Amino acid sequence: MKTLNLALIMVLISLTCFSQIKKVLIVATNIDSVGTHKSGTYLMEIAYPFQYFIDKGFEVDILTPKGGKTSLYDNGKVAEDLAKIQKNELFIKKTNNSLSPVEVKWADYSAVFYPGGHGQYFDVMYDERIALITSKIYEKGGIVGTAGHGIASLVNVQLSNCQYLVQNKRITCFPHWAELRFMNISNYGKLLPFDMEVVLARRGANLIVCTPENRPDKNYTHIVDATNRIVTGAFAVSAQWVAEEVVKLIK
Repeated sequence: MKTLNLALIMVLISLTCFSQIKKVLIVATNIDSVGTHKSGTYLMEIAYPFQYFIDKGFEVDILTPKGGKTSLYDNGKVAEDLAKIQKNELFIKKTNNSLSPVEVKWADYSAVFYPGGHGQYFDVMYDERIALITSKIYEKGGIVGTAGHGIASLVNVQLSNCQYLVQNKRITCFPHWAELRFMNISNYGKLLPFDMEVVLARRGANLIVCTPENRPDKNYTHIVDATNRIVTGAFAVSAQWVAEEVVKLIK
């Protein structure tokens, strides 16, 4: 009888584990413009990781400060595979009905991913509820991944010991020289509240930033700190790579 009961317990445990769905939380913005430019979350930085997580068997939720419609934008040149994701029913549903912080059960998630775009400088960055959700996911063993300007979203995330999340973490970020050279949306950095390179360094990050000369070298733009469970990619094109590395780190 004891053997039978033990076997039954093991079966129930197995079924419970099998039924648990792996989940990833993507943090996006409700801000749809910066100055006179359309902005928000950059489409390729959310769409490619979203689809990759789905394809790998994860359930994905999208979180914004206000909930509801996620502000997305693109550069006017949407690749065919990106357009396919953009028109996907699940992607549309999730981006049109994002969760607000009060709707998120942080214990359900294996990882949190921050896509880039300039919108998050003006809402996500200052949302203490989102920062707390990220720290909770991280402190329970979850993975943090982010790309491009999304890395700026980490500057105010603090752990329960009041240490900044990025402190002593090996990370990269979107370089300030690239902001000054390429980013007309931010008026080449003038509309942004801070330079993320400066603030991340001040927070104690072990920061690796590419120069114009070594930009092609992925050792400066694609950083995995496996020990500390954080993955960062310097540019928008790094977003799917970040998602791939996040999945590798999830146990």
